[in-house]
Amino acid sequence: MVAKAKRIKPTKEQAQEFNRRLDAVIKAGHINNLYCDCDVCQALAEQAELMGYRTYSTIKRPSDKWDKRRRVYEKRHQIDAIKMANLAGQGLTSAEICEKMCRSKGYISKLAKEFDIKIFTKKRGRKPCH
Repeated sequence: MVAKAKRIKPTKEQAQEFNRRLDAVIKAGHINNLYCDCDVCQALAEQAELMGYRTYSTIKRPSDKWDKRRRVYEKRHQIDAIKMANLAGQGLTSAEICEKMCRSKGYISKLAKEFDIKIFTKKRGRKPCH
């Protein structure tokens, strides 16, 4: 078994250099691009490797597997939103929708916010006497 090298705490100058390069990446607007191969992002990756935050500095291209998972995830959410909109249109509450769709209440409320679906609530209080 190979012993893993212990990460050494960076010096103040290394931390400042790392923060400067991180600010440059943010200023360039590459915060959501994990697979960017521009000079600014590569410099940050090399600095992170130097400081022991990463084990490799080359940035790999994403595989198609992740794109496929994202598409399946979005498609499933759209299908669930359509089903939920139909059930909400029938006047069911969120608890009843959860039970019919076999999904959690948090998932239903998240979809309702994401797709702007109005779920009605049952009226509380006393029932009319006649």
